[in-house]
Amino acid sequence: MKRHFLAFFVLLFFAVLADGQDIRCNYKFWFKKVPDGKFTLVSDMRLDCFKGKSAWYSERDLVRDSLHFIAFDDSGHTADQEAYGALTRSRASGIFSATTIDWDTHSFEQHYQNSFLFLNGTGDLSLPEWLLSDEQKEIEGYVCKKASARYLGRDWTVWYSEEIPLQAGPWLLWGAPGLILEACDADSLFVFKFSGTESLADGHRYDLLRTYFTTPRSQKQEKNYTYDSLRNVERTYTRLRTDANFHDEAHGIKNARIVSANGQELDRAAFMRYIPLIPTEYWKNQK
Repeated sequence: MKRHFLAFFVLLFFAVLADGQDIRCNYKFWFKKVPDGKFTLVSDMRLDCFKGKSAWYSERDLVRDSLHFIAFDDSGHTADQEAYGALTRSRASGIFSATTIDWDTHSFEQHYQNSFLFLNGTGDLSLPEWLLSDEQKEIEGYVCKKASARYLGRDWTVWYSEEIPLQAGPWLLWGAPGLILEACDADSLFVFKFSGTESLADGHRYDLLRTYFTTPRSQKQEKNYTYDSLRNVERTYTRLRTDANFHDEAHGIKNARIVSANGQELDRAAFMRYIPLIPTEYWKNQK
């Protein structure tokens, strides 16, 4: 095995990403809400790469929340019946996240939606210190090689293919000598698996996502949008997902209850389970 972390490679990687091909990569994403729990699958994750930009998001979440944006006016009344009809046929959820990267400026934004609250955290890309291996396997017809690194607080093992000359990957995983097709953390909490590519004939979603997460529809809504460092946004979002009292206070909710279809009150703690991709402990050593 060999260390793959030389300064000039950083500039090379960014240059390749800036000038690389326009492509949409499809992934499946498994994650756990508690360490000893079962995996939850998101089968429609997308990675749009084009002209120095990339966007990571769920296709279904993007469509659903875009419909919600169109369906209702600022007062919460139905403004578009067709969008409202499509929305009612989609799964209900007030949670949506995405990652957008500007490779030209070596920066990214992590976007979160929790009900009517929008959080946007900014960060600078750092190159993982990948330890490359000669071990190989085939994924979706591509010859892949193995690499590992400790990155953003977790130990990651990835499989990349030099047959797709992009130093990108799912979420914020990047910097291997080819597109990262598969990734898993050492604690087996998160798994990303590539499932194919397609063209960007219908256009990339980078601008759409940034507009959705960062643009209030009215002055009244501006207080619901947060722009801060990645560290502060990650901390806030994790509390929204795990602390019922903090969640209710942030949303102006009192005496919150969750009731099943048959009228039985459910334990809220069961719905406040969440493990962030960047562990909370990581931020204790960051300024």
